[in-house]
Amino acid sequence: MRSLPATLPILFLCEISFLLGHGLIMTLLGVRMSLEAFPSQMAGLLMSSFSLGFVAGSYWLEKRIRSVGHIRVFSACAALLAVTAILHGLWVDPWAWLVWRLFGGAATAGLLMVMESWVSGESTNENRGRVLGWYLIISTLSLAGGQWMLNMADPGTFVLFSIAGILFALSLVPLSIHRIHGPQRSSHDVSAKVSLKTLFSRAPVGLVGAFVAGLMVQAFFAMTPYYGQEIGLSTAQTAQFMSITTLVALIAQWTLGRVSDRFDRRKVILCMAVVMTISGALIVVAARSSYWMLVFVASFHTAMLHTLYSLSLAHTHDWLEPEETIQANAKILMCYGVGSVVGPFSASLLMEQLGPDGLWLFLGGAALALALFIAYRLTRQAPVKAPEEQEPYIPLVPMVESTYYINELDPHHGPVQFELNLETDYDWEAEDASGAVS
Repeated sequence: MRSLPATLPILFLCEISFLLGHGLIMTLLGVRMSLEAFPSQMAGLLMSSFSLGFVAGSYWLEKRIRSVGHIRVFSACAALLAVTAILHGLWVDPWAWLVWRLFGGAATAGLLMVMESWVSGESTNENRGRVLGWYLIISTLSLAGGQWMLNMADPGTFVLFSIAGILFALSLVPLSIHRIHGPQRSSHDVSAKVSLKTLFSRAPVGLVGAFVAGLMVQAFFAMTPYYGQEIGLSTAQTAQFMSITTLVALIAQWTLGRVSDRFDRRKVILCMAVVMTISGALIVVAARSSYWMLVFVASFHTAMLHTLYSLSLAHTHDWLEPEETIQANAKILMCYGVGSVVGPFSASLLMEQLGPDGLWLFLGGAALALALFIAYRLTRQAPVKAPEEQEPYIPLVPMVESTYYINELDPHHGPVQFELNLETDYDWEAEDASGAVS
């Protein structure tokens, strides 16, 4: 960590506080909706509204960052998240929560855009891989830690919502007490445009894989806490289950990534889809056996699930020119975003018809559809990349959601240029006699 730019540890502190709060409220809401006897389709709709707000916020708030600067947008979004967290506890109503989740999704997008673009701007070609590694490790551990914090109080009370609000507010402190500047995207950055049609013609498995990853990852995080309560897990067991199945992704990312460097990535993704299909069916049986058997089988499923987007992106990169990657990454993440909106509500509809087991049948069914699609593509006479021609795997995974700025940390292509613009970003600090920006 000492070898990284001085600004990054400050940003990582903000990230830790924010993701602790995010992991907590994400799991808390699923548990509380079950305790309040919300219908499963309402629970799915609430979580889909979060993803819808996230996608909308990703587009709208980018302009605000350019206009008023990183620190102002970060402050506004952190404050909005703190307010919405507390409002969930003050006004327990499904339709009110739908509004809070919509705004919460937009605010989450804003915070992630600020942090990911800032981290990218502070990185160099020499340290981008190391920075990305730290970012993903901190993100995963913080998210799992937030889920574990569900054990701190009774989820049926206001306390945990207050703790989440406090954590969101505390994410402002490191930025507020240090005199640092934020980057701003330079207008002279140039990247080649690439259409969705072109991407699909070159790497259909990558595009479809990203969409299915959005379906599955968001459905898992949105509905699994609800599922846990419905099958009789205790609050502690639900928190433990979410944390363990999130942490396995940390190992799976590198393990499966290295395997994909040696084989046709489509075949690796196919094997992952088959494992998710089988484990999705087995989880239904394991849940009736014992809690630890459920955790064991589900860990295999989530190890594949959390790596699916990253491998889909890596496969697509194999068929791109370096100057096309930035534009292509945004479109791939858009496919992920569409899937993340559709996934939770679709899973909840199946749960309404089949009971709690409908969640795993939905996840297994989505994986089966992906496996059949890949198997079909493998029968086509299409050009194939030899393993030695593939780009080295880089783990670039949205653990729950992420913005396309995270892809700029990919060492496969150079960094997007950033520059400090005092007139647009920090004219409100111009009177500081020292000339530093806080």
